[in-house]
Amino acid sequence: MKNKKRSSNEMSKLEKNSGAKRQKQSVELDLICPITHELPFDPVHAEDGSLYERQAIEEYFVTTTKSEGKVRSPVKGVMIGTSIFAAPHIKNTIEGLISNDVITGDLANKWKERAEEKKYADDLIKDAENGDKHAMFNLGACYYTGEKGFKQDFKQAYKWFKKANAAGCVEGTVMEGECLLKGHGVEKDKDTGLLYLGMAEGQGSDYAAYFIGEYFSREGQGLNKKMLARKMLEKVVNGNYTHKNLNAAGKERANALLDRLKS
Repeated sequence: MKNKKRSSNEMSKLEKNSGAKRQKQSVELDLICPITHELPFDPVHAEDGSLYERQAIEEYFVTTTKSEGKVRSPVKGVMIGTSIFAAPHIKNTIEGLISNDVITGDLANKWKERAEEKKYADDLIKDAENGDKHAMFNLGACYYTGEKGFKQDFKQAYKWFKKANAAGCVEGTVMEGECLLKGHGVEKDKDTGLLYLGMAEGQGSDYAAYFIGEYFSREGQGLNKKMLARKMLEKVVNGNYTHKNLNAAGKERANALLDRLKS
């Protein structure tokens, strides 16, 4: 009799756990963006009533063929307008479910990473706007590369590199010069770009020396310019700089360029 009662209790427990698991899966499915297949950090509703990550549905609207201003819903297949509606209550719900371990695993971890990126971005923007020259440079770098939760935006990158340079940040001087040299976020101006890179190299920046060496090894005409490229790259390879921002991959490229110039 005791064994029968224990078996019944175990069965009841299994059914309860199974039901909770199904409920959890149902909650997750209701909240997952059908485009990214992740929990939306900036959730919005589209005109089809479905829930999406804002950036994902906005990119879908831009890249999808339109007919009389409407697009086909990625979920329901019907034609809809491109209006979207913020859903902050959904974000609060997701945050609460993750905090209470209702949603766990990869879905929760990726959402937490987005939350950390958002906090980093908010703090960085605040510090940059308050005049921190290193924050200005780092903010420009985030816009330049499109990393750490930032969308790539060369105009914003150039704006913050320029501010960092004006505030006396050597790295800002380097990247304002690089943007001018390549026309990233600003009209191309090779002469001014090289001037800024030369100033930064004079202040001990290996990054500036690499850019100068790379530029003249590729576009420099004449023996003097090739010699300048070789000189800059040799100094980079030998580590003759106080501001060492060039990573290992950059140093490998510098080595390869130097070998090519020597051959």
